[in-house]
Amino acid sequence: MKTLATFAAAAALIAGIGIANAQNSQAPAAANPAAAGSGKFCLTTKSGPKNCSFASLQECQTKAKGMKGTCAANTDSSTTGQK
Repeated sequence: MKTLATFAAAAALIAGIGIANAQNSQAPAAANPAAAGSGKFCLTTKSGPKNCSFASLQECQTKAKGMKGTCAANTDSSTTGQK
């Protein structure tokens, strides 16, 4: 009986995780707000929207260090920093 109860609890947990993942995979566009700023480089973190207010890659990387973020050229900008 104890094994059956454990199995039922595990199955319920797995089913709950599957439903949660399905709900998150179909998030509306509003969940991914547009990037803020019009600089040449953007900082992306897991905790917020893109921050595209950086004029240089070095400036962006300095800010990214403490936030575990990544920096890349702003693809929405009129320039990508390349000649």
